[in-house]
Amino acid sequence: MVNKKTDIKISAIVKSQNSDKYLYETLESIKDLNEIILIDYNSSDDSVEIAKEYKAKIIYRDKNDFSDLDFIISNAQNDWVLVLNQNEIVPLNLLNQIANYIENPKKNKNVVSIGKKSFYLNKEIKFLKEKRNLRLFLKDFCTLEYDFSTKLKQKTKIHCINKNLKKKNEYILNFIDNNISRNIEEIIEQNKNLIKNSPKTRASIVLGPVLKFLKNYFIKGAIFDGKYGFLFCKLKYIKDFTLEVMILERNFKGEKYDI
Repeated sequence: MVNKKTDIKISAIVKSQNSDKYLYETLESIKDLNEIILIDYNSSDDSVEIAKEYKAKIIYRDKNDFSDLDFIISNAQNDWVLVLNQNEIVPLNLLNQIANYIENPKKNKNVVSIGKKSFYLNKEIKFLKEKRNLRLFLKDFCTLEYDFSTKLKQKTKIHCINKNLKKKNEYILNFIDNNISRNIEEIIEQNKNLIKNSPKTRASIVLGPVLKFLKNYFIKGAIFDGKYGFLFCKLKYIKDFTLEVMILERNFKGEKYDI
C-alpha cells in the first residue's frame, strides 16, 4: 500500500492545446501538488474549464509563443518544478517517490530524470519507451526550450528515479492517441520554427515519411509491438506525409512562416 502524500511543494507546469481528452486524468494525477500552472495555447475545447475545476493557474499564450516559459518558471511559488506535456499521467507510486526525493534530495543532484512509457489505443508502444526525461528540477538549474523540452542551464548532477523502467508505476504514462490525430494545421502552427523556409521537393514529400516509417518500424523496433506498432507507424506516416504536402503547397504559393 502506497501512503498518499498531500500538499506536495512542487509547481507543475502543464502545456495544453485542445487536450481535454486526457486532461482530467493528467490533473487528477497531480492534484496533490500545491500549485498547478496550465499554459493554454488557444484551446477551442473544454481544457480551460477542466483546469479551473482543479484550481489551476491559467496562463494564456498564442501558438508558438514559448518566449516566456522561463519567466513562468521563475515565478512559480515552489523551488521544485515538474514539467508535463498534455496527455501525460503521473502514477501515485511515482508521485510519492518524487515527493520523497524533494524532501531529502541527494547532494548536488538538482535535476531528476523520469522514465516515460507511451500508449496508443491503450496498448504500450515499447519502442517509444524513454529512460531519461528531465522533468523535475530546482528552478535555478534548468530552462525550457521553445518545444517545451527541458535543458540544463547550470552544471548539476542528475538523479534517475528509475533507470531501467522495470518497476511498475515508476514512469510517466504518455497517451499519444490525441497528439497523433491532432489537426495538421495545428501541427504546422506549433512547428513554424522548425519548418520556416524549409526547402521541400516533390521527392522529399514521399521519401521523408517513408524513411521515418522504416526507421520506426524496423530499426527502432515497432515491429515487435505487433499490430499496434504497425498501426501507430502507419498513422504517423499518413500525418507526416500530409504535413510534407502542405508545406510544399505553401512554398509553391510563396507563403512565409513569419513568427
